[in-house]
Amino acid sequence: MTFLKFAAILFIILNLTISIILVKLLRLKQRGWNFADIAFPLFVIEFYLITDKAFYHSLLPHLILALALLVVVLASIFLWRRQDFTYARFFKLFWRAGFLLTFLIYLAMTISLFLIQY
Repeated sequence: MTFLKFAAILFIILNLTISIILVKLLRLKQRGWNFADIAFPLFVIEFYLITDKAFYHSLLPHLILALALLVVVLASIFLWRRQDFTYARFFKLFWRAGFLLTFLIYLAMTISLFLIQY
């Protein structure tokens, strides 16, 4: 269990560092990419790997449900406030907001790893 705690914290640091380095090294900023575009799928994979080993059931369905609710909220905002829906803007906003949501859920999972009594 100590290894999972260490890995969860290490994944946060490595994921963000590698994403920032890749964006700078490959000059992805010029194409409109930032570190969140690379880190988002990595956090989803890492979330699955850690929760699958640490908990009785993987918490990936909870993350997918949260992302589905994010899609509904963003689509509602696009349609009610802007009355303009373009897939490119929607997908880009979803990808960046999905990164933020996934990062926060990953942090909560990491904190819960330290609070679990075995």
